[in-house]
Amino acid sequence: MRCLRLMIGTLCLFLLVLSATAGAQERTPLRVARLPLAVESGSMPSRQVLDRLERQIDRSLHVPLNGVLKAVEYIPEQECLEALDQVIRENGARPPRRKEAAGILAGRLQADLVVLPVLDGYEQYTTFSWRWDRGEILHSFASVQITGYDRNKQESFQKSASRIYEDEYSAAGEVSVLAGQAMDEALREAKLRDRIQSWKAAKH
Repeated sequence: MRCLRLMIGTLCLFLLVLSATAGAQERTPLRVARLPLAVESGSMPSRQVLDRLERQIDRSLHVPLNGVLKAVEYIPEQECLEALDQVIRENGARPPRRKEAAGILAGRLQADLVVLPVLDGYEQYTTFSWRWDRGEILHSFASVQITGYDRNKQESFQKSASRIYEDEYSAAGEVSVLAGQAMDEALREAKLRDRIQSWKAAKH
């Protein structure tokens, strides 16, 4: 009996995947141009911190079972970088602002969603308090900006978030932690997941 239920369950799953695959072939995928994280802060984070921030961005754009559903087509990073470089070179001494550049890139790459993430603040240093009852004081600051273009809503968007810590030293106040928190907030405010879901709903 257990074997029969397992066979029925497997068959249902197979039919579900088959149906999803057939439906995916009929839909035009959402084209996403996701640029790598640009660092414009005074200090450069470690490779480990950068990788963690990049993964946060990737998760915000992740679509479950996309390998089967083919709902989203992620434009190759090199193609995005070449298009951005071309936009900057064409404008010479007066490169476009990020929101404007996002719209230009959308047209250049035939992208439905453009995402330009920037780490524009990343600082940390310590001082010693003059008070006898306080130890080493940690000063840290992190700031993130998510700029993009949403073709479905025909709008450019730009969301920023920052974190600051000035108190006795604590691992929770380190700039790498603050950067992750700022990135999470900026991604939530940019509503990238909602933008993908809105596009999917509009196509059904």
